Amino acid sequence: MNTIGFVGAGNMARALGGGIAREARDTVALRATDPVVEATQSFVEATGGAADPDMLSLAAACDVLVLAVKPQVLEGVLADLAPHVGARHLVVSIVAGATIDGMSRRLGEGIRLVRAMPNTPALVGQGMTVLVGGAHATADDLSLCLTLFAAVGRAVAVDDEELLDAVTAVSGSGPGFLFAYAEAMLAAAGAVDLPAELSVALVQQTILGAATLWRQSDEGVDVLRQRVTSPGGTTQAGLEALETNGFGAAIRAAIEAATRRSKELSAG
Repeated sequence: MNTIGFVGAGNMARALGGGIAREARDTVALRATDPVVEATQSFVEATGGAADPDMLSLAAACDVLVLAVKPQVLEGVLADLAPHVGARHLVVSIVAGATIDGMSRRLGEGIRLVRAMPNTPALVGQGMTVLVGGAHATADDLSLCLTLFAAVGRAVAVDDEELLDAVTAVSGSGPGFLFAYAEAMLAAAGAVDLPAELSVALVQQTILGAATLWRQSDEGVDVLRQRVTSPGGTTQAGLEALETNGFGAAIRAAIEAATRRSKELSAG
């Protein structure tokens, strides 16, 4: 049985821990520590796991340590954790912008590290996580991590850590972009006199339904778009208006800007 310890017990830790508890309760034990006592208590309530008073006791009790802290406190966390991790530990980071090389230099060369980029839909079991293993992570380490993150959505592994900047832009920041699109849809629905409650139902279900249709289809998204676009119809008129107003260029600019920012954060 793997004992998994969360350094940090915030929303993402509780989501991941809760998913793991539901999917693999008989094969893992969960623990957490957080300087905010209420956060640790919420983790215990959400997962059925145990609380540890500090990182020393957590590292002593666990085989897998998940770093789930804010980027601005990671430096101190790694300094405190370094004396207590060794060859038996697998360290998994979900800290945005924290590179494997940077964490290795602080924790010590030879530490088995996996870097993961999950996104906020993990909070409802619909997350997307991309993983990359460090030089000392084994195939079994990556397999374990894929299983853990699959408990809160989809998970894939890549070989190139540099891809994670673009991953951060597309799936990490993507929910924010989609929520902004939904806000614009709601505002536009109001402008054509739809009641607010009806507008919310229409936009929510349309986004969910379209995503589900794409997920379950064997066809590309371009084909699905073409099928709903009748020549001279309402969808064609709307799509032409979007393009005239720079829709595609704006989306590309958003992804490129988010990718650049992720690279800046990774560079420190």
